[in-house]
Amino acid sequence: MRTHFPSRVCAVVGGLLGAAIVAAGPAAAQGAIGVGSAQAGVTVQYATAIAKAVSEGTDYQMRTQPLAGTGQYAPRVNVGDLEFGVSNIIETTYSQKGGGMFEGRANPNLRIAATLFPAPITFFVPEPSEIEEPGQLEGARAPSGWNAQRLGEYLFEGFFANKELSYDMIRPVPVTGLRSMWELFGQGELDFALGAINGAVLQELSAKVGGLRYFPLDESPEAVARLQEVLPGAYVTAVKVRDSDEVVPSLAYDFVLFTSTEIDDEMVYDVVKALHENTESLAASVNGWEPKFAIADSPVEYHPGAIKYYKEVGLWPN
Repeated sequence: MRTHFPSRVCAVVGGLLGAAIVAAGPAAAQGAIGVGSAQAGVTVQYATAIAKAVSEGTDYQMRTQPLAGTGQYAPRVNVGDLEFGVSNIIETTYSQKGGGMFEGRANPNLRIAATLFPAPITFFVPEPSEIEEPGQLEGARAPSGWNAQRLGEYLFEGFFANKELSYDMIRPVPVTGLRSMWELFGQGELDFALGAINGAVLQELSAKVGGLRYFPLDESPEAVARLQEVLPGAYVTAVKVRDSDEVVPSLAYDFVLFTSTEIDDEMVYDVVKALHENTESLAASVNGWEPKFAIADSPVEYHPGAIKYYKEVGLWPN
């Protein structure tokens, strides 16, 4: 089980759903390149930090290009119209392979340039609830629909798969996304939800509902395999509850910087080199952030230009 620390949990999920929009105009200068991101939240924050570090550390001027979501900018990266994109590994994998929320819309040229940071989340019920274990969620009011954030549906599907249960066992309550889920949970309209331990949102919810009871994930190899069938690239990480000795095995997945086989090796090499050599700039831009860069078990291949650099500096997994 991978270990994770509370400060990163708060930073990641706080940005996951509620940050300010960062505007960026079209790139015009010679040597300009782009990085796609969502229009709000964590991806645009990190894309902006990446663009700054690359612009400072290379001859390229990188600009963020915020769009509605991965489904809009991944196809542009796939054909080389946009050089890079930031997304989570789940959506990146499904986008590349044409599965999940991107069924029938494969972008086979997508490759990973860098693994950026983990997003750990935990599932919970109100502490006063009579539901004490996942098997008792039969008929419980839980979020469904997810019209604005399809990933939410897959996260819950992954939880139930990990527990060898079915998402269909719950009583569905329509939500558009995570924010509406949290609002309904705080109003007592939902029995079951997800979020980041130690994050501000969960602290507020805990105060509203009389505390939270967390459901740990099953970290056995068989259970993790079931999880990954629904959530490619996901894993189990240990999250410690602030001001408590409780450590909760939680679902986690990484955000990545992706590119395309249409982008030449030299450009990708230069970009990941600039990120690796400018971690102080990245940390100053986003709450002490330092990218993971390369991992051994990515469901999407790394770009040859990135692999070349990682091997040179000893970051490529053996």
